[in-house]
Amino acid sequence: MSIEGVPAPEEHLGFRVGTDRKLADWPEIVEYFMKVGEASPRVKVEELGETTLGNPFILATVSSPENIENLEELRRIQLRLGNPVGLGEEEAAELLEKGKTVAMISCSIHSTEVGGSQMSMELLHRLATEESPEMAEVLENVVFLLVPSLNPDGNRIVCDWYGRYLGTEYEGTGPPYVYHEYAGHDNNRDWYMFTLKETQLTIEHVHNRWHPQIVYDMHQMGSKGPRFYVPPFIDPYEPNIDPVLTSGVNFMGVSMADALAREGKGGVATHWVFDAWIPARAYQHHHGGIRILSEAASVKIASPIEIKSEEMETGRGFNPKESRWNHPIPWSGGAWTLRDIIDYELTAAWACLQTAAKFRKRWLRGTLEMGRRALDPASGPYAFVIPLAQRDPGAVKELTWVLRMGDVKVHEAEEPFTADGVEYPAGSYVVLYAQAYGNFGKTLLENQVYPDLRESPEAPPKVPYDVTAHTLSLQLGVEVTQVDTAFEAKLKTVDEPTMPKGTVHRRGKKYYAFSSVPNYAYKAVNRLLDTGHGVCRCTDYVELDDVTLKPGAFVVEGGRTLIHELTEELGVDFYGLDGPPEDCFDLVKPTVGVYRAHLPNADEGWLRMVLEEYDYTYVNLYPEDVRAGGLREKVDVMVFPDLTRDIVREGMKGRRRMDPETYEPIYRRGIEEGGNREVLRFLEQGGTVVTLNRACEYAVKELWAGAELATEGLDQKELYCPGSLLRVMVDDTHPVGYGFSREEAIMYLHSPAFKVKDGYAVAWYPEADPLLSGWILGEKHLRGLAAVAECPAGEGTILLLGCMPHFRNQNRATFKLLFNSILYGAA
Repeated sequence: MSIEGVPAPEEHLGFRVGTDRKLADWPEIVEYFMKVGEASPRVKVEELGETTLGNPFILATVSSPENIENLEELRRIQLRLGNPVGLGEEEAAELLEKGKTVAMISCSIHSTEVGGSQMSMELLHRLATEESPEMAEVLENVVFLLVPSLNPDGNRIVCDWYGRYLGTEYEGTGPPYVYHEYAGHDNNRDWYMFTLKETQLTIEHVHNRWHPQIVYDMHQMGSKGPRFYVPPFIDPYEPNIDPVLTSGVNFMGVSMADALAREGKGGVATHWVFDAWIPARAYQHHHGGIRILSEAASVKIASPIEIKSEEMETGRGFNPKESRWNHPIPWSGGAWTLRDIIDYELTAAWACLQTAAKFRKRWLRGTLEMGRRALDPASGPYAFVIPLAQRDPGAVKELTWVLRMGDVKVHEAEEPFTADGVEYPAGSYVVLYAQAYGNFGKTLLENQVYPDLRESPEAPPKVPYDVTAHTLSLQLGVEVTQVDTAFEAKLKTVDEPTMPKGTVHRRGKKYYAFSSVPNYAYKAVNRLLDTGHGVCRCTDYVELDDVTLKPGAFVVEGGRTLIHELTEELGVDFYGLDGPPEDCFDLVKPTVGVYRAHLPNADEGWLRMVLEEYDYTYVNLYPEDVRAGGLREKVDVMVFPDLTRDIVREGMKGRRRMDPETYEPIYRRGIEEGGNREVLRFLEQGGTVVTLNRACEYAVKELWAGAELATEGLDQKELYCPGSLLRVMVDDTHPVGYGFSREEAIMYLHSPAFKVKDGYAVAWYPEADPLLSGWILGEKHLRGLAAVAECPAGEGTILLLGCMPHFRNQNRATFKLLFNSILYGAA
């Protein structure tokens, strides 16, 4: 045992952290953290809850023993400085003197990037045991929050996969499936929708509980570029980020790079590739904290690699062999190990904590100044209004829940009011901008205008790191109005957003109709079908005494008790009918086949998550299942998620930078020619194939869907749209368009557009600029083209959804494209 009775990690594990081909599994990491928490007065370890798959999610808080005893008071000070309503100068000065810098380090959200979680044990041990003036300064001035893994499930998945092939020719690969049950690599893009349990635990129990000034998130990247990356970020920054945070990111990143340089660690790059635009990756940038990202060059999980100098790769304006201001010490190649990653990360982590400690007053003063600016009504619009009358009350609840989860205050009008000359009824929601985290609300509720950073109109586009649009109101289909002028209204605070309960109108009838406009109506349909109730769908308007339901309305026979439950739970209104409607078609509970390539495809994971949330029945169809045939007996509808044609057909061989020979043969293959024949047979027998986004190329070129890929072959100078929300027009009388308005917003990301030759355009781009939020070049090439189409295929149907209808479980306004396709395809 080492000093203070705290075991060293190697005593606990039986090997030194970072040893070649050795990994600590999550239970071992948790057990070690618990041991240190019990033995050291500097460390408090908490289990915050359970992950998606039931693993413990933990947090270690580290500081001086005196600070550990006084955490609640220190937390009160931190939150008061960040929300300084009514805070006078004298009290502010006292809080600045007493407060501590709050710094957070989170590790290995991407679970093949194992270095951070492994490193966390050595970092914790040093903090718990070291006796030095430098350590005393850190412990005295910093409250340190250490999350050893933001994805414990993935740690277990990767450790299991790595151990399975250790010592074989397949050693060192990542799993050929997502390392989060649903999100895979996208799990760090959930920081404004909060769909994942791990995100919710982190937001609720760490971020919102403390609002750290510093958040350092540890990652890894490819092996053949720089050895390590830290900020400054490149442009653009999201415009609502406070300049104190922008300068703080630069200050901290340079401090960390300087520490690495002073230790002679080569290959450290800054100001390269990574930007600070999208809040889905940077919650803290809108909540008073800097986001520091480090990216270490990866090894083969825990197996070492050897990289020759001539194998080093250039790209995006960076040459790893050249010395530049943002890359002062090139790395010349050689052996690279997990231990190297851990050493770089330990140096960066310690530099982060020292900078937090030495400049405590800088970080606290920044928190106060940002808080004061946030409370200034002149710094932005006055408010955003969410009118009471909305097409989908469930979407309004989801929007207000996101805002509240994001620590944005939401108010409800108790009386009618007028703003900018428009009258709003009581019950409308109001989000005032002048509040501590009002800029997070503004970020999600306004349309983005992504800057064109090209040096000239003839130059190729500068590629963003992620998507360019994050307007949540558009993604949810909720009407929101920005109000710039102050107005008077009687408002009450909304703590827990609720949804109005539905109503059963004209009770005592045998048949009940309900609208297909709200998303939750589809959950109601699945509940009714699951319990044996007959449900049909109307192809024409349903005229009632005081309401008209659009084409696509559902009609259920019987089920009065369940109907009452659904009104309570889902807010769905039911309308009694005197008899069955004439123009309708019967629905069956569909069995959906989700195609799962032997690749970690996040879109497939999000698809499964959405289907489960809405009570759809699905089965996984792997390439070997498709090749085996008999698809019509297994499923009603096949859904191919966002995958290229080459990946669907050829599997790993169709994916760039992937060596199929490093995997067992079963994982290498796609559906191949034999599987493609089985899909064609499925269509001939009356099945329905739904292809999402890039998979539409597979449908057109392999299944002979009657459409032309009209934008194929255009280069980025001609057409470029990197994740933007675009306007489409929808035929709401077509079964795939049921429940939509004439104009909708879709997520365009590497998306196709069609000229329909044999079939029907369900949604199409207008003869005008379709951009609603984000960035697009060459929009003229989309005008009039179809975005969604139905194409007959023998006795079956191919539905081309040329967009991302369930993108990251965020674009909920277009869920119905997917749901309608499934119900229509199975009917």
